[in-house]
Amino acid sequence: MILRRAALGLILLMLGACATQPAPVIVYGPPVEYGPPGDVRNPPQGAFQPNAYLRQCLGMGVSNSPVVDDERWVIDFKPVILVGEVVLVTAPVNDVCLASGFGPRGGRPHDGIDLISQPPGMIYAAAPGRVIEMRWSSGYGNQALIDHGRGVYTRYAHLENFDPGLQLGAPIGYGQPVGLMGATGNAEGAHLHFEILIGNYDNPQASKGLAPRDPFSFPAYSNMGY
Repeated sequence: MILRRAALGLILLMLGACATQPAPVIVYGPPVEYGPPGDVRNPPQGAFQPNAYLRQCLGMGVSNSPVVDDERWVIDFKPVILVGEVVLVTAPVNDVCLASGFGPRGGRPHDGIDLISQPPGMIYAAAPGRVIEMRWSSGYGNQALIDHGRGVYTRYAHLENFDPGLQLGAPIGYGQPVGLMGATGNAEGAHLHFEILIGNYDNPQASKGLAPRDPFSFPAYSNMGY
């Protein structure tokens, strides 16, 4: 524990209980190609670097949380994961705390994880892909769905707004902005509801016919390139 504290450095006190450490990791992995190298359909990688650690939000009872230590840090948090053959980040927004985990919550399933930052932060694409949903729904509010190929999708819900550069049907690079964290739809406060979904979108229920998966259940992506 002492060694880990030394490695973490200073906590972002200005963000209070809803902060993770700013220590970044960098994703190195083969891009999803939508055309020849240099083709304009291949979006560039964004500047986003995910935080290396994640903490439970102070003062919140997270009934479906992964295991945490006595200081509420998620044990064995994997900031970059491998979902099948797709490399994803587990928390696609900086300086957040965990408000809700994946699984049963209040007698109902929770199909993703909830992340909070103060002030509400920009949300980024968790991997290269293509935007296949960009719409309002009564539950999710403003929500976007990205197809990463190989049957892997990510959903970003309760957005305050969509980033002006986000376009339905267009490719998006890893780390490119999706929108600002918000409280649209069925949400009590500004947060990101983030889902990892598996399956075939070409089904009668579209994204609701995909199978949600626990972001904390996947193995770490180990080929970090350094």
